[in-house]
Amino acid sequence: MSEEIREEKHFCVFGIGEREFLIPKESVIQILDITKIFPIPGSPDYIVGALPVRGKIVPAIDLAKVYNIERINYSENKLLVLDVEGEKIGILSDITPFFVSFDKDIVVDDYLDPKKLYEKLKIKQPSSSKTNEILS
Repeated sequence: MSEEIREEKHFCVFGIGEREFLIPKESVIQILDITKIFPIPGSPDYIVGALPVRGKIVPAIDLAKVYNIERINYSENKLLVLDVEGEKIGILSDITPFFVSFDKDIVVDDYLDPKKLYEKLKIKQPSSSKTNEILS
């Protein structure tokens, strides 16, 4: 009897408003309760501030502002800390993120590619060098 080995893709699910998004599990470093986010004057509106994580300052990004989604709840936010090619960014989630697996052949909706997201956020920034330092 031979058992078929199923290849799976692993994702982290997080929520913004009524929507849920998937991001590759391997990009997720940590999921944090948010205690205090420090504002960054002059930053783009989608960067709500920054906070220290493992000795690094990590920008906290509100994708509700990037994708024009109405937020339901600001009080229970979690921060999903991602590693994108060595850079750390944080994404706010309205729900406690959780992990799922799907067969490799299944196409998932609302998938976020961390590298493309990072590039999109860098492009949206004003050209001031102070703001460019926020995501690098």
